[in-house]
Amino acid sequence: MLIGTRVASRYRLTGILGLGGMGTVYRAVQESLDREVALKVIHSEPSRDETVRRRFLREARVAASFRHPNAVEIYDFGESNGMLFMAMELLRGRPLRAFVDSCLPPLTVRRACGIGREIADVLAAAAGIDLVHRDLKPENVMMDAGSDGTERVVVVDFGLAFRTEHTAETGRITSDGVSSGTPDYMSPEQIRGLPSTPAADVYALGGIMYEMLTARAPFASATPALTLTRHLFTAPPSIRDAHPQLEIPAELDELVLAMLYKKASERPSAVAVRDVLRRFEVESSVHTNELSEQVRSAGRAARMVSIAPTVQLDLDESLARRSHVEGARFVYVSSGTLDEDVVTSLAAHDYRVTSSLEAAHLVVVLTYDPVAVEKYVSQGHAVVAEVDATHPDEIAALLRAGATDVLQRPIDPAALVRRLDRALRKAARRG
Repeated sequence: MLIGTRVASRYRLTGILGLGGMGTVYRAVQESLDREVALKVIHSEPSRDETVRRRFLREARVAASFRHPNAVEIYDFGESNGMLFMAMELLRGRPLRAFVDSCLPPLTVRRACGIGREIADVLAAAAGIDLVHRDLKPENVMMDAGSDGTERVVVVDFGLAFRTEHTAETGRITSDGVSSGTPDYMSPEQIRGLPSTPAADVYALGGIMYEMLTARAPFASATPALTLTRHLFTAPPSIRDAHPQLEIPAELDELVLAMLYKKASERPSAVAVRDVLRRFEVESSVHTNELSEQVRSAGRAARMVSIAPTVQLDLDESLARRSHVEGARFVYVSSGTLDEDVVTSLAAHDYRVTSSLEAAHLVVVLTYDPVAVEKYVSQGHAVVAEVDATHPDEIAALLRAGATDVLQRPIDPAALVRRLDRALRKAARRG
């Protein structure tokens, strides 16, 4: 323990604020100014690595040059007795993670938009100097409590930041193919090991917005590998479709989904996100009481109405409404749900599960229901049905009803993909 010792002859360590994989954050006193600071000290082993040392000093210099009311202020950095350190503004609040989790209720539209707007303002300013955070997540956003009772949103830990014009030098400083970030908020380009741009931070903020509004990360799954696969291939569900009880404005839903587009070039800028969220923050405050009365008097119908129907996004209309993945084939699932591994396997082969029958290219019926099969076929849909392998008479009945193919349960993801491919080919020949 270093508590009680001095770093660089001017910082006296008084306590521990947090532990991380690369180092420890201490509470310290800058004795010359009698000022309390947060002092990040890199572990001695990494500090001896010349690559880590160069990266830390370079990125500390970049972070220290960035000034914004909603970004943590870097006071000082350097080396002391073989240790790397960074002195920062000491924050008094709690991380956003303390307010956003699957075990907690979602934040209100007004508060989520207010927090998101302040984060977006930081990202917009950072993008103006080609600075990318690369690890934006609720743990790296502090809700700093002021002495007057006010709350300030502060983005911290630009320790992974770098300037985009130096990507060739800094983007792969660890090793080729190694990506930086946290699985729940990593952009597709980060996962692929490609250079990060400000669009990667917009993607991460989209994930944070989704989680603030629903208490669930958009691509959360049982394993990090599955989460990363979903980032690459699976479109996030619409908040309004998945959580109609949350009273989310349609335009806000579209904005969050646009922030999570797979292609970096199709996402809105941080400036556009900031400006849209500012209007939702104001409108949701104005209409909260009126909306509550509508909900009490009209039930579910009122809950489905946008809170701010007059707000127009500063996004191109086609950008806000286009498919998340161009060329995807949409599958409507009837009478049940598919397991996560099946959905992910479909996504890897450009099949997307949709809640809209009208948008579907194919229908998968998960229970023995010849009547349903016949209905979907009569509407012009190609149908793949699931059936128990021990009932050949059921297979025959489903085929007579018009099923293009029959899949025996339990569903094998690869077999389902083959059946869907074959059903589309048959439908194309008939058409």
